Amino acid sequence: MEMSLYPPRRRGRGVLVFLGWVLVVGLGVGLAWYGFVWSERGEQAEGTPAPGAAVGTSPQPTAGPLPPLSTAASSIPTPTVVPVPTDAPEPTPVPPTAVPPTPYIVAGVDGVNVRTGPGTNYTQVGYIDPGAQAPLVDNSGDWWQIRYEGAVAWVFAELVEAFNVDQGVPPPATVPAATAPPTATPPPPTQTPSAEGATWPAEVFQLINAVRAENGLPPYTYNETLELAAQLHGQDCQERGSCNHIGSDGSNVQIRILRAGYDAAGWAEVLVRSSSPQAAVDWWMDETPPNDPHRSTLLSTWVTEIGVAAVPTGRGDYYFIAVFGRPKTG
Repeated sequence: MEMSLYPPRRRGRGVLVFLGWVLVVGLGVGLAWYGFVWSERGEQAEGTPAPGAAVGTSPQPTAGPLPPLSTAASSIPTPTVVPVPTDAPEPTPVPPTAVPPTPYIVAGVDGVNVRTGPGTNYTQVGYIDPGAQAPLVDNSGDWWQIRYEGAVAWVFAELVEAFNVDQGVPPPATVPAATAPPTATPPPPTQTPSAEGATWPAEVFQLINAVRAENGLPPYTYNETLELAAQLHGQDCQERGSCNHIGSDGSNVQIRILRAGYDAAGWAEVLVRSSSPQAAVDWWMDETPPNDPHRSTLLSTWVTEIGVAAVPTGRGDYYFIAVFGRPKTG
């Protein structure tokens, strides 16, 4: 049997060849892996911001000369600014309208009773405490009209003090002369006084002046316009069947003498239902101060003129009404 002289050498060469292929394959794989890794690092390096730059900040363009405006843009007209004149006059301020003061009364230290009419014979409807106030409606005569609990009432003038009556503000019940109706003509009475009753107004006038003379006072002057106002009110009382100082239309003596055409600076009124002139005057004078509104009116120095009416009641007696006034002067 023949034996090779070189068997160990062939085996060693094969091992070397195998190791060479392994080395080549490993080298190829390593190169491929190295190239792949290097490629990723390069791409990441390109996306990595430079030091100091904010992430996500877009690069700002370099400022350069602006292109010229187009024809359309340059043809837009520039708006003209109109200056506001500096010498314009300042607006004149309008002063607020002055509200006139309201007349009112203040009760004295004893307070004052409030009545339905100008006299102690009228029903008492209330009482105003000392120092308390009430709106003033009319401050003529010895009893003054006030507004009390939504209605017109009367208080004795000597027990109260009036305010704001000298501010040129007429009382609320005053009817302006410009709006006063024309001079009234008395309608024919529904009941004609007797022949004796027709002379009673003049007799009442004489009796009143007689008591004034007894008290050292000058006589009243008779005024036919005041007589007209008294006569009209007497006929109104006759038609109603009762009489007080407020007419059926809500008028007071001030409004009635103004309607008759008497321009008064002062006024007053007394009335009574009686059987004769002497009985009427006696009833008016039968009062004791300070509760003497009728007596003090007959003896007043505030009014200077008088007009009287005697109107039958239809029940055998008369309404005696005396209206007093003081005309305006100047």
